[in-house]
This record gives sequence, structure tokens and C-alpha cells, in this order.
Amino acid sequence: MSRTTFLYIRGCEDTWAFALPSSSVSTNDISAPLYPNATRNSAASYSETANVAASAPEYMSMCHTRATLCKVTPELGDTLVSQKRAPMVKLVEDTSVHDTLIAACDRWRYSELGVQGYHESCTDNCWDALLSLSNSVEAAVADVLKGFQANLGGRVPDPFNLFMNIPITQEGSGAKRGLSFDGPVTKKGDYVVLEALRDVVVVMSACPQDVLTINGKNPVDAHFEVSG
Repeated sequence: MSRTTFLYIRGCEDTWAFALPSSSVSTNDISAPLYPNATRNSAASYSETANVAASAPEYMSMCHTRATLCKVTPELGDTLVSQKRAPMVKLVEDTSVHDTLIAACDRWRYSELGVQGYHESCTDNCWDALLSLSNSVEAAVADVLKGFQANLGGRVPDPFNLFMNIPITQEGSGAKRGLSFDGPVTKKGDYVVLEALRDVVVVMSACPQDVLTINGKNPVDAHFEVSG
């Protein structure tokens, strides 16, 4: 995928990018991300346990992106990176605000908010979307998609929350800071364009959050276009 356009209607979209294996990213080549800047002896210094963890599939990582950019929110021209600090996607057009701090909603979050019984969540939507996609692609790619959940320990990465308004607040005169789950500030027609910098699978979840105000308590479908 070379270019993805996300069009805004009203609500938030949790967004992930998962890297597909390619000839330029290997888990055993000494020059690859598993052994970055390797010297003659450094590769042998890593434990087997550490190497297993380091060989996990690459995904777009918000905490690593914040560390790379030294920003809470990416701006035009910024590159979002993986947990191996490798380029994943570039923000090439943007008319709105987004969030990199909040974890994807899940069944435990809704229970915490007082919901009884079943409630859709972005976490479950992510895994369901990858499974659904694996049923419509070639076998080699399908195996990769099906392996993401197990190889990531069942943990969905923190998403890039498109159009989600989470201001950082200042409490009192001290240095203590907080977060606020505020309503959307976007307007109809706002959009963001992400350019893929390698072969990736992008997953979007139109956030079903209807308890807090981040969707105006009115979740709606997300619209997107893929080109290139």
C-alpha cells in the first residue's frame, strides 16, 4: 500500500499499521533490525529470550514515535515509526487533531465505565479485521496476518487515534498534568492522508465509544480511500 486517505465524518478512528515481511527486513540477517549496527561480537551477546522478543512482528508504535519525534502529536511531514524505530507511515496531509496517548477501548474498559454485558470495542475490531482479511489474501500473507495476535502476545498495539480530542491539562500551579476525554473538534470534510513507507496492513476501527463524549456519544462509520 502506498497511500491511504482517511476521510472524517464525525467520530474517532483507532488506526494501526502492521508491517508485512519483505526482502529488506529480515529477522536473521545480521544487518537487519534484529541486530542493528552489529559488530563482530555484539550479535552473540544477546540472549535467546531477548532475541525472540526482538523478532516480534513490527507494528506502528505510538510510544516509540513520540520518543523519535519528541512530540505528543505528529505534524505534517512527520514519520510514524515501529517498535523497532523503523519508518512505517508519513503524515502528508491533515486538517484535524489526533491522539497518540490513549489505549484502544476494550471489554474491560467498558466494564470499568459501567457497561453490562457485551459491547463492541476497537481492540476486538482490530483482531477480527485481521482475521477477516486473512481469508481473502494469498496463503503466505494470510499466515502472517493470522500470526500477528500470537506473536504479539495477544496485545493490540496502542493505536493512532485519528480525530480523537485528548487535551493535556494542567492542574493547579504545580507541574502535575492530566488528560481530558473531550468531544470532537473536527468538522465534516476534515481528513488525514498517510503515506505508507513500506508494505503494511492498515487496520481502522470506527470507535464504538458511546459512554464518554469523544464521539459526541454518536459513533458512526469511518470512510477511507486507498490509492497507489
